[in-house]
Amino acid sequence: MNTLTITTPPGPAQFRQLLGHVPTSVTVVTAISKGRPIGVTIGSFSSVSLDPPLVTFFIDRASRSWPRLNESSTFTVNVLGMQHADMCRKFSRRAEERFEGVAWDPSTLGNPVLREATPAIDCTRYKVDVLGDHMQIVGRVESLQPQTAGLPLIFYRGAFLELQAA
Repeated sequence: MNTLTITTPPGPAQFRQLLGHVPTSVTVVTAISKGRPIGVTIGSFSSVSLDPPLVTFFIDRASRSWPRLNESSTFTVNVLGMQHADMCRKFSRRAEERFEGVAWDPSTLGNPVLREATPAIDCTRYKVDVLGDHMQIVGRVESLQPQTAGLPLIFYRGAFLELQAA
């Protein structure tokens, strides 16, 4: 049994370890910046509102991808399926050529839609807030692009969780 002593308030390492028990979906947020595709793995995507349709994600303020992503007023959330662990890793690396070998098509807003993504959600930027060491980006959903059905890629306690269909 894993024991964790909690201090008040918890330190960053304790907080991260404890929140590792909360499963998170894995997405790749993409945009076009200065004519080139940009993409970054995000594990903090969520819906916000049905009317108007809003979604949100968080990105570390120190992220090298954030300044380029922030140059675009639109973005696309590509939801990854359980078979896309390698794609998740590829877009989480500090590499300029994350799109090398990745097939994609432009969305209705012109952003990369990864052909292997399950659904893709095209958004215009609605609001950006600084929250601690992260930025919260809220997007207004402009279009949905269902692609392939399948089980989602889930990150849990430092690893990818293997799901089985019911």
